Amino acid sequence: MKLCVWASRGAFAAAMAAAACGDSGVAASETDATGMETQATSSGDSTSEPAPTTGAPTTSGTSTVGTDSATVATDGDTTTTTTTTDGDTTTTTTDGDTTTTTDATSTGPAPFCGDGEVDDGEACDDGPGNADDGNCTLACAEAVCGDGLVHAGVEACDDANDVDDDACSNTCALATCGDGAVQNGEACDDADADDTDACLSTCLAASCGDGHVQAGVEQCDDGNPDDGDACLSTCHTASCGDGHVQDGVEQCDDGNADDSDACLADCKAAICGDGEVQAGVEECDDADADDNDACLADCKAATCGDGVIHTGVEQCDDGNDIDGDGCSSACTVPTTCEDLQAVVPMLPSGVYVVDPDGVGGQAGYSVFCDMVTAGGGWTLLERSPLGAQTIGKALYNDLPVNAADPANARHRLSKAQMTALRDLSTDMRIDCRGEDYLLTAAGNLFNGQGGPNSCFNWSQVLYKEARLKGNFVQNKTICTWHVGTSEGCAGAWHIDEVAQNQYGCGLVNYPWKGAAVVSPSADTFATDPNTLDAVNPVHDCHKPGAARWLMVR
Repeated sequence: MKLCVWASRGAFAAAMAAAACGDSGVAASETDATGMETQATSSGDSTSEPAPTTGAPTTSGTSTVGTDSATVATDGDTTTTTTTTDGDTTTTTTDGDTTTTTDATSTGPAPFCGDGEVDDGEACDDGPGNADDGNCTLACAEAVCGDGLVHAGVEACDDANDVDDDACSNTCALATCGDGAVQNGEACDDADADDTDACLSTCLAASCGDGHVQAGVEQCDDGNPDDGDACLSTCHTASCGDGHVQDGVEQCDDGNADDSDACLADCKAAICGDGEVQAGVEECDDADADDNDACLADCKAATCGDGVIHTGVEQCDDGNDIDGDGCSSACTVPTTCEDLQAVVPMLPSGVYVVDPDGVGGQAGYSVFCDMVTAGGGWTLLERSPLGAQTIGKALYNDLPVNAADPANARHRLSKAQMTALRDLSTDMRIDCRGEDYLLTAAGNLFNGQGGPNSCFNWSQVLYKEARLKGNFVQNKTICTWHVGTSEGCAGAWHIDEVAQNQYGCGLVNYPWKGAAVVSPSADTFATDPNTLDAVNPVHDCHKPGAARWLMVR
């Protein structure tokens, strides 16, 4: 083993040390400033004499020349030599056969951070380039995120903590929306720019009214609370039935499907004519303007008296409840008094307008209706008071008297009017407003028409009923006179109980009871005074002030 021990001093010492270290085992010598030479003796393979180790104290010597110094220490078999030159230090230790040399020779000051050399304990050293914002810090440590120093151009911040939701993230980036970390002031951060998910690109939690449609959650989102546009404040698409009126689209919206209230199920305001009946407002609504059906154009149910004729239901409708004007209060056009009584049963006797040919055709005319006698419903054709110039003897003559004034004491309709009423009737009644009367078929009205214009115009007449002075017959055929125009004859519908077998009638006399009832010809149902009954009880038609009524029903 070789042991090379030196001390140096400047450049010279270095050169000397280099020359002296060889394989000869001869120790190098160094001359100090006084010219003295110091020799280091080695043990082991060295041929020099060992330094004394017994009998004398251990020698430790120090020589200093200028700034150079050398120290040799010997302890038993161990020799340590330390040489220092201009700040350089060389230490050589010999222990038995082992020699260790440490050379810490340097040309400058002791190593330090910033000398440009990476020394022990340093991760880096850029010399003057060291900086707390550089790759190598002033502490000769490599810049890393978390060191509390902001590495320029690499880090945006460095708060030296592991809190990831403060102003500086754990990756040394300034907290920003979109970095994936929820910072103070952020409700969420999903690190994407998708505004249709639960977290907006503004790091706010998606919510109705934020102006973005959250997929699968919202139908729309217009960012306003206006419920009158296409998107409700609930972020549902406006639709009929949502309870909000969409401007320009809906007239109303009550949120229900009830078509009987003010707003229809299709969000249109209920109006007359929409086909839906608005409860409490309309009686009906058939969606047409036809006033002739069951529902009027003003959405009122057609009723008698509304002034509009309901086709198929009403014959007329004059808007009033007057029964005598040709349109009854039941909205019918009466053809006869019996017709009128059928629809208005409680009518009193009086003058009413009838129209035998019904709606259309000829206009109706006024007649007197007897609503009392024998159940009522009789239409008066002729009224002839007892006295001269009777009118009842020539019904087949067209000699109307006061035809437009049915209430007049002397009254007869025209033959055409009589004919029309006859054809609508079944029965004909002749009476003088007492108990005596004749009841026969209405078809017998003009019996004797075409016969001799004399006092001898006769025919057989079947009477359904007949009463005279308390004598009553039914379904009895009686020979009856139908006189002509001569005022000298007895009145029309004259019956002579003792002349039944004359004039071609061939009937049995005394039709009433099989025996004489009155004096000859006293049973005349006439209005003339030619053959008056003077036997009590006096025939009703012969009493003072009597008038004969000829009526049909």
